[in-house]
Amino acid sequence: MKTNKRLSLILKSLAGVIAVLLFTAGLLELADVSFTSKKARLVLLEQIKTITNRDARIDGEVKITVSFFPSIVVERLHIKNIDGFVDGDFITVSEVRVEVSLMQLLTGVLYLEELAADHANVGLIKKKDGSYNWSFERLVQMDDALIKAVRESSKQKSKKKQFSLSVFKLTDISVNYVDESDGQVIEGHVERLLVDLKDRTKPQAEITGIVQGSAYDLIFESDDLQQFSSGQAWELHGTGKIANRNTKYKVILQLKEKVIEGNVDVNVQEINLGIMLEKLGIVSGQDATGKELNIKIKLRGKDATELYKKAEIKLNLRKGYWKPVSAESDKNNKLLFKDIALTTSWDRPVELHLDGSIADEVIKINFKTNHLKEFFDEVEELDVNLEAHVAGSDITTKGTLDLPVKTKQFRLDISLKGEDLEKLNRIIDSELPPFNNYSLTGKISANEKGFVIKAEDATIGDTHFNTVIVVDTSSFKPFWSINLNSRQLQMKDFEFVDVKGENLNAETIKASLQKNSEQPGEEAGRNLKQIVDNPKMHFDLNLNIENVMVGESAFGSSIIKLKLRDKTLILEDAEINVPGGKIKSSAVFNIENKEVQGALKLDIDKFDYGAVARYFSHGSKQGGVISAKIDLKLGGKDFSRLFDHATGKLDVALWPRNTQTQVFDMWASNLFLLLLPEIRKKESKVNCLVALMDLEDGIMKEDFFGMDTTKVWMLGNINVIFAEEQVELSLYPRSKTARIFAVQAPIRAEGSFDKIKLITNPVDITAAYFSFITSPLHVPARRVFDDKVPEDASEICEKFYDRAYVKKLKEQMEAEEQKEIDELLDSD
Repeated sequence: MKTNKRLSLILKSLAGVIAVLLFTAGLLELADVSFTSKKARLVLLEQIKTITNRDARIDGEVKITVSFFPSIVVERLHIKNIDGFVDGDFITVSEVRVEVSLMQLLTGVLYLEELAADHANVGLIKKKDGSYNWSFERLVQMDDALIKAVRESSKQKSKKKQFSLSVFKLTDISVNYVDESDGQVIEGHVERLLVDLKDRTKPQAEITGIVQGSAYDLIFESDDLQQFSSGQAWELHGTGKIANRNTKYKVILQLKEKVIEGNVDVNVQEINLGIMLEKLGIVSGQDATGKELNIKIKLRGKDATELYKKAEIKLNLRKGYWKPVSAESDKNNKLLFKDIALTTSWDRPVELHLDGSIADEVIKINFKTNHLKEFFDEVEELDVNLEAHVAGSDITTKGTLDLPVKTKQFRLDISLKGEDLEKLNRIIDSELPPFNNYSLTGKISANEKGFVIKAEDATIGDTHFNTVIVVDTSSFKPFWSINLNSRQLQMKDFEFVDVKGENLNAETIKASLQKNSEQPGEEAGRNLKQIVDNPKMHFDLNLNIENVMVGESAFGSSIIKLKLRDKTLILEDAEINVPGGKIKSSAVFNIENKEVQGALKLDIDKFDYGAVARYFSHGSKQGGVISAKIDLKLGGKDFSRLFDHATGKLDVALWPRNTQTQVFDMWASNLFLLLLPEIRKKESKVNCLVALMDLEDGIMKEDFFGMDTTKVWMLGNINVIFAEEQVELSLYPRSKTARIFAVQAPIRAEGSFDKIKLITNPVDITAAYFSFITSPLHVPARRVFDDKVPEDASEICEKFYDRAYVKKLKEQMEAEEQKEIDELLDSD
């Protein structure tokens, strides 16, 4: 009974105490007693100064509210910078509020129901000498002492919690970071940070704010915080939005001997790459996007500074495009990429690798540039160290590029090498020629007006150039001024079509054209017309060569000036020194009413073409000398039909040596070679050929046409209609030796340019005789030979090559014939 009475008394006492406590708490809650405390202010300031080792002040009041959840509110708290930094505040907080659980406090546990701060400013400063104002060495020492004390205490007491926090809340927090060593400034703003620790096994948090102008809104949860403090791996994961993009992230951290190690994985969907480039200060207004961005960060450090400075960052942007936007043109190609990989750290260069395509051409880029920290400031120059493989070309550049890119200021060393220069046209929107096996090493610079490329060594095959290219992009179309100087140019380096071989004819040449360019002659002519009609660029090309090589044969120097404008192509005073003579030419072509109109002047002075024959047909013994004077007005529907409406004069003199049937398959040479077997039947070789041709609206007829062979002298008529591609030729041989009949059967050929055939007619012998003895064509020859025809009349051909000479002979012939007629009339 006594025991029961004692137990009953204890229970009643406890119930009474509880009732008193509940009643007291209720009164406190209802009364909401609060008061200011100067003593509390002094105690707080002393503790803050001791912990932070900094001066501090409280401009407002320190209020204590007594209730079931007592609270302390501190208004306008200022913590100053340490000595050696600007005379200002390190942290300024408008209000700090701490709420304590009374019931937990009565059990010996300091349980903070809520710790909140509102409207705070944090100023982080790093000086040029590397020191910073967020060092808390004294606090670290106190933490070490506290940790040691806790460990000693834990050996003597139970492991129950002595301190706990339920809710941690920050609102309207601004953080400014200034690095005085490079002027770098980072601005961030936390609108709201809420950490919910009610469930200690699954802490949760929410954070919203802005950093460098980009908004973020994140929600996450983590493992128990004790895992981190005890040295175990601790994981945090969550979702949210960064710059309005869906984001997932996972963080794993571990504390080992005061060193934090860990990994951060972030996945962001549908990245606006254009905004990212603008935020980094590289270029603005770009249309660029990626489907997925993965960021992996490896962390290791003792404090926050060491963590971000030593962080190793790897970024992968997958499945996207970039369509560069230019004020000069809206025809830019879209760059498609499968993957862009970027690796960097705070104090290391940003390295980028790209795999993709542009204009259906493969592109691979390796790019190294500024340190990451520079992009968080007003970076003015972009370091460029680029290696790229684009459309079969290898490109390397090094130097600096002024930012933003729209200023177009850069100075770069450049190296370019490839197999087919023409493939770059669709990428750079230009009209580069189809040069093979090319390279360029030099410098490229730019400003707001355009680009300048200088290369002491640019090559095409075995040909080396000293090159200066100026590209003016300030006009409505880019204007290229190209100056190329070379000591020696090898013709084989400029072969666009492979037409060399032992057996050249129409079929092999057409097959080669089709194989190499997939454009037969007419198609090439139409394409050239389109280029001249509306070129993507204008240019002036000045080519100066000291020595031109055709295979193993050396020609002389060469000067070529070529100009391209809208609807106009000009060849200006081209000059090539050749064995035995010189070639001069000038031409101009215009597009008018969808037709090509032009003028051509060509003067070939005794060109020994044997080197060219040997070049195109290896081992060939054919050769000879050719002279030509051409002065024509041209016109046609495209560049392959310029003779359709040609008007003017075309004079050619040819002195062949060892002429064979395997040469270029042009209709004129085909016609000549077709006649050779007929000539050789007479056991003759060709000594020379002279053709003085007149053209009128695409119809060509001879003013004089003669051919000298060993046994016969031939005069003839030729008629060519270029629009219909038809040719007719008649040759009238005259034996050089005394015979009963001085005139032999004529040789006739006719047909289309593609198919010319010999025509035989038994009546030709009689008709030719009467035609020939009355034709004035043979009189000039008779005058020259003076009835003494040599076996080789090559020197006589040179006289016939002179139109004035032929005209004079004709006039003399007509005068003598008229005299003979007059004498016959007088005799009657």
